[in-house]
Amino acid sequence: MKGGRGQMILSKVYREGPMLVVFLFTLLSQLAAVAADTPVFGILTQPIHGSNETMIAASYVKWLEAGGARSIPIPFDASEELVDDIFSQIDGILLPGGGSDLPPSAVSIWKFVRTAHKKGDKIPLWGTCLGFEFLLQLASQNTSILDGGYVAENISLPLEHVVQHRLYQPPQLFQSVKSLNITMNNHYLGLDPDVFSKTPSLNKIWRVTSSNHDTNGRPFVSTIEPIHPTGVPIYGVQFHPEKNAFEYATYPHTDIPYEAIDHSKAGIAMSLYMASFLVDLARRNPTFGRYHEYDEPDRFPLVYSYPMTRGVKFEQIFRIPPASHWDNRTVET
Repeated sequence: MKGGRGQMILSKVYREGPMLVVFLFTLLSQLAAVAADTPVFGILTQPIHGSNETMIAASYVKWLEAGGARSIPIPFDASEELVDDIFSQIDGILLPGGGSDLPPSAVSIWKFVRTAHKKGDKIPLWGTCLGFEFLLQLASQNTSILDGGYVAENISLPLEHVVQHRLYQPPQLFQSVKSLNITMNNHYLGLDPDVFSKTPSLNKIWRVTSSNHDTNGRPFVSTIEPIHPTGVPIYGVQFHPEKNAFEYATYPHTDIPYEAIDHSKAGIAMSLYMASFLVDLARRNPTFGRYHEYDEPDRFPLVYSYPMTRGVKFEQIFRIPPASHWDNRTVET
């Protein structure tokens, strides 16, 4: 019975061979086109206390996927050589939120991104919360430029002094972020807008397109965008746009939200719009797709291939091996 069916299938393949070849060629061409239009972002990992592993909150991965991109990890403890190697496989970079000091890997990222921009490779770089703070420290070359003592943890706010420069151009989004408590803040560091305006290394790159006040009335910069919309695509937000759509954690055995995250229609729309905006920056890069030429596509596997566990204040986290996992890895040829 099985043999007879197998012979029938082989006979059909023989009879319709040319048509099947055309079909398979068309299918493979379509799949290749889909892959070629899918940017890959590198996400800087964050340390896990008491472990040599690092982590990426799954919400960042899902946020990029919602915008149409895949992601691979950039280890927090990566050497400059490893960061350089990873650049061969990415179309954009996300510096996420977290709680750590500026690592050498972020310095390397800044160096390679700026070098790429000078060569016409406009790879987008986005910083969220801690990542936003890293951008300010890197551009100013001053790790002490941020002020501490801000009371802006676990609170959602409307943005103030919003400028429709590029990120906030859509009228509905512009109105939403100004009038609704949809931007989730969770930080004690910040930068006063006056300090920003008096720091040439910052104001020659970015324009402040929103600011906020903490619960004590202290002002802080909450959005920075490149001065020239067609220039280097480096953006930063002090708040967390990924949380609206992808973080719903509650305290154990309760339905009490762990964080004051807005999940309204407007909040979700803001989150998804920003993801799409960021990913589109990668697609607009004149050199977009260069990583598809990479001859070792599995050298740095996608984030979702790593173990995922429940986080403390995140619903899910991906646990990433230390940089030595790649530095010492022997690639088969």
